[in-house]
Amino acid sequence: LIARVIVPFVSQPPLFEGGLAASGVSDILTSFFFSPNTGSSFTWGAGPVMSLPSTAEPTLGTEKWSAGPTSVVLKQAGPWTVGALWNQLWSFSGNVSREDVNQMFVQPFLAYSTQKALTITLQSESVGNFNADDEQWTIPINLLVSKVASFGTFPASYQVGFGGYAVHPEGGPSWKIRGAIVLLLPKRR
Repeated sequence: LIARVIVPFVSQPPLFEGGLAASGVSDILTSFFFSPNTGSSFTWGAGPVMSLPSTAEPTLGTEKWSAGPTSVVLKQAGPWTVGALWNQLWSFSGNVSREDVNQMFVQPFLAYSTQKALTITLQSESVGNFNADDEQWTIPINLLVSKVASFGTFPASYQVGFGGYAVHPEGGPSWKIRGAIVLLLPKRR
């Protein structure tokens, strides 16, 4: 069982003239992958994903409880890793005045890792909003650099990156920057 929890902190400019900028925690996404231990360089997993409405700022989240399936597949060959992550969310509860969620996420990735634990990744985090009448897709192309070090007593990956949007809704973002700290919790022996 592989658990993946994402707690995004979002900062965004005003969405319209005269509006206010907003920042804070967005919806928390929790995924569980059941993955067989094959002992090979090929890994796959599948399971449930759930989005929890976790923000006090309405422009930063959906205000909906959502769930659906998720899967991941990847192959490692020497310093290279290639694969994709996918999930589909549908809302089932929450603020009735907000639009229901029918959203797909697709994340293909290609990564190169050095012997000094530095990784360079090219990936996309494409989102399809199937409740939108048009302009359903947001497709960024991201370049990320990460380094494994320690965070207190835990190993951690520190990441910075930049992305440009190949496809985005009118009024949507055209670029982004990212910083992340990923704690790596090894299994007990």
